[in-house]
Amino acid sequence: MTRRSSVGDVELAQDLAFHRRELRAERIGWAVMLLIVLLALLGLFGSGPLSKHRVQTADGGLQVKYNRFARYLAPTELRLTFGPAAVKDARIHVWLSRAYLQHMEIQKIIPEPDSVQLEGKRLTYTFKVLQNSQPGEILFELESEAIGRLRGAAGLAGPAGKNQEVAFTTFIYP
Repeated sequence: MTRRSSVGDVELAQDLAFHRRELRAERIGWAVMLLIVLLALLGLFGSGPLSKHRVQTADGGLQVKYNRFARYLAPTELRLTFGPAAVKDARIHVWLSRAYLQHMEIQKIIPEPDSVQLEGKRLTYTFKVLQNSQPGEILFELESEAIGRLRGAAGLAGPAGKNQEVAFTTFIYP
């Protein structure tokens, strides 16, 4: 419905139905932009509460903290925390899946492992640890070499592991 009106020598045509549709589209656009900004602040596109996640074995012997979202060729962390029960003979043996590590470059491991062993589809790292009642922590500083969804797994090797593992997924943005 076009309504014509004139102001002095200027004749105006107004399409009120079009104006309402345009206003509705503008409001939807603002709502979408607000949602994107809120998700970004919460960590959907980088660090934040949505990005950080933690998984652990059923007995709580191993806990993995990682970022659900990371950027291609940007640093990210994988933090393994283990309880005193996982330590045998002042050593701990943890493994990471080769499928995960094939798409991640290890920049640094803190503390440095005593040995690394390839066992089938896993890389097993052996670390010396202090015998105390405090939980221990191993930090893997990584850099992604792939884009898309990346699945990984970690666990305790040897008798302390009891075949328990945790799986995790990271989405790598371009």
